Amino acid sequence: MNIRPSPSDPHNDGALLQRISPEKRYRVLVDSIKDYAILLLDTKGRIATWNGGAERIKGYRAQEIIGRHFSVFYPADVVARGYPDEELLRAGELGRWEDEGWRVRKDGSRFWANVVITALRDETGDLMGFAKITRDLTERRNNEEQLRQSEERMRRLMDAVEDAIFMLNPQGQVTSWNGGATRLLGFHAAEIIGRHFSRFYPIENIAEREPERELADAAAYGRIEKEGWRLRKDGTRFCANIVVTAVYGMAGDLVGFAKVVRDISERNQLRQLEYASELAARIEATREEEKKRIARELHDDLGQQLTALKMDLAVLAEADAQASIDDSLSLQAVRVRALAMREAVDHAISSVRRLAAGLRPAVLDDLGLLPALEWLVDDFRQRSRLHVDITSDAAGVVFNDAASTAIFRIVQEALTNVVRHAQHATAVEIEFRCNATACLVMIRDNGVGIENGAADVHGRPSPSGLAGIRERVRRLGGAVSIGTEADGGFSVRVSLPREAVEAVEDR
Repeated sequence: MNIRPSPSDPHNDGALLQRISPEKRYRVLVDSIKDYAILLLDTKGRIATWNGGAERIKGYRAQEIIGRHFSVFYPADVVARGYPDEELLRAGELGRWEDEGWRVRKDGSRFWANVVITALRDETGDLMGFAKITRDLTERRNNEEQLRQSEERMRRLMDAVEDAIFMLNPQGQVTSWNGGATRLLGFHAAEIIGRHFSRFYPIENIAEREPERELADAAAYGRIEKEGWRLRKDGTRFCANIVVTAVYGMAGDLVGFAKVVRDISERNQLRQLEYASELAARIEATREEEKKRIARELHDDLGQQLTALKMDLAVLAEADAQASIDDSLSLQAVRVRALAMREAVDHAISSVRRLAAGLRPAVLDDLGLLPALEWLVDDFRQRSRLHVDITSDAAGVVFNDAASTAIFRIVQEALTNVVRHAQHATAVEIEFRCNATACLVMIRDNGVGIENGAADVHGRPSPSGLAGIRERVRRLGGAVSIGTEADGGFSVRVSLPREAVEAVEDR
């Protein structure tokens, strides 16, 4: 009995393959490949075999194409310059030739092909023909072309942007460069790609390792934004806004950084002009307020004393006219009036001195900053009836004139702010101390802020005096903190570089 093996039996498949000749097995294999056109050419380039993939890709059936020259697949201009024969020549010389280019289907449509031609030789080395494998890469090329066009559009867009946009590798070396970067920083791409981006930083920032900190912070937080001075190729400085963004690969590994640099010099200048205009207005308002105060004190204090003195002089003149009536009585009256007038003159002199001291205390010029602050505190105690403590640890420092005036005015304006704007304040604490690098001034009261629509975020108004404090600190290169304390009260804290406040000969 003849038992037919099951079709699913693998031993049956092996047996069937064994019954097929090697040539036929090869033919079955080649015909089953649909993604590649696989064909044999004779030594003249005529087509000898044709597979299913060749029919699918090129559109010819075997009986239509076998025996024809393979140049039928090439555009006319390529055939005219003899390129198909040149391909065979190079394959014969080199053993294998690979190329990409446009090819033509039976219907005249073009496709982008990858072509490999391999020379076939017998045992004696004689050329038998060529094996030709063609793959349709039209879709891949279209995708690549779309990507290239997209990248070109992006490149043009990036070049059109005025800001400097460039990429860094994880070590901080420049890997890409747009037109805005060339315009802003002065380098052409060939000059800067491969160099470290610290080239754009002033020497003092490099010494402080600011470039390295920027990359570390961007890697840690994903993105950072800051402002600072940067350098162009010619060494000129400009004020820049910088954004650094960490770029990660598909696996989550850091592949580099994207950096955007914008020139904000003009914006800063405008900001400074606006600030200067605002400050000038505040200073003018302060001056007017000070003029009003001086005028009020001259009228209410010194004016009244001088008026009283004038009246006393009038009475004295009248008493002198009646001296003949009773000389002894007149003499006694003159003495009493003279004593009263002397006292009035003393009060007037005291008022003039107090007004002058408010404008520019002589003790500041005669004895220096610390005695002037002591005098200011004593005068403030008497006028405000507040409890004021001052502690100082700056006896070993000789202050220059600009710093002496600035620190005196800072304390003076802070105390004035207490009187004008603090509610329920009973005490003021002043600290003044210097260390090796800075001088620190703190003025703190125990009052509360005025809660109204004009109040700032600290619960206090923003009087021009506080603006004056900030401006004085800025001129000396220091820092200032003004606001409500955590445990209540209000403070002005100032830090000034010691080199900016100390007299040159004492450094």
